[in-house]
Amino acid sequence: MKLNFDYPLIQRIREEETFRTPRYLILKVLIFVAVFFAVSIAESIGMIFLFIPKLMEWATGVMEQNGGQISSEAMMEKLNTLLLDPQYTHIMLFSTALGTLVTLFFCRVIEGRRFRTMGFIKKGCVVQYLIGIAAGFVMFSLIVLLAYLMGGLTWNGFKGGAFGSIALVFFGFFLQGMSEEVICRGYIMTTILRHQNVWWAVGVNSVLFALAHNSNAGFSVMAFINLILYAVMISLYVLRTDNLWGACAIHSIWNFVQGNFYGLPVSGIDSGATVFSMSLKEVSPLLNGGAFGLEASIATTIVMLAAIAVLILIPRKQEAAKEEQAA
Repeated sequence: MKLNFDYPLIQRIREEETFRTPRYLILKVLIFVAVFFAVSIAESIGMIFLFIPKLMEWATGVMEQNGGQISSEAMMEKLNTLLLDPQYTHIMLFSTALGTLVTLFFCRVIEGRRFRTMGFIKKGCVVQYLIGIAAGFVMFSLIVLLAYLMGGLTWNGFKGGAFGSIALVFFGFFLQGMSEEVICRGYIMTTILRHQNVWWAVGVNSVLFALAHNSNAGFSVMAFINLILYAVMISLYVLRTDNLWGACAIHSIWNFVQGNFYGLPVSGIDSGATVFSMSLKEVSPLLNGGAFGLEASIATTIVMLAAIAVLILIPRKQEAAKEEQAA
């Protein structure tokens, strides 16, 4: 079967008259790095702002004990402790909304493009989002099942974490998943598609996405490979469905289910309260991903390769109809 990459999204991107971006790929990547840096600064400022009440409460208590004195080093150490505390994960997640806003501002104002060229299509967006939630839940549940059958996980049963904490993280992950999809698929992939082909757009954005996680705990070669495979899968999903909403949903529910439903590390990060509890066995990291979590396991590799094959090889309805007419 001949592979067909004639997606409607690509046509919209290349027909957009006001879309300003350099023709050369290297310049696009350098601009992306600058935008990513701006996103990181915005999110960091957001986190610090949201942590100020807790930081001031702690500082007041310390100063009362030390005669009104506190060092900047102590303040930074306390801030780092708060950032790593699982009970405050939702604050870190909420701050990613600023990253989304920075990226949307760059695409609309600096590049001069409409949001539809990023994959934000109004028609059917609710349906696409719900389908994405279901797809993300199923895919990660298959990964958990495979890892469990291969002996990489221990099932500890129902944990029933605090509903309020789980709800906060739930909404936080929906902001965080959207943020990463907006910058990696909605922005850089579609910007590359303006002048380069699908393979360049999917490949470059996938590598950049994987590299963006290199500071996470437990990051490894296997984690890097699987993050690339995930990005390839989600990129193809965006192109096939002709919108970004489903990808945002997949990414968000994937992270939430991983951390706060099954109770596993999310890219090396402890998400705190969880519905069920599973733990990583002391076996080869290939079976459960080690400190990085299941995303660095062979189970993720298998499921991602299968999903990519489905997205590439199974024709879309339009393609199937054309093949039937031709026959």
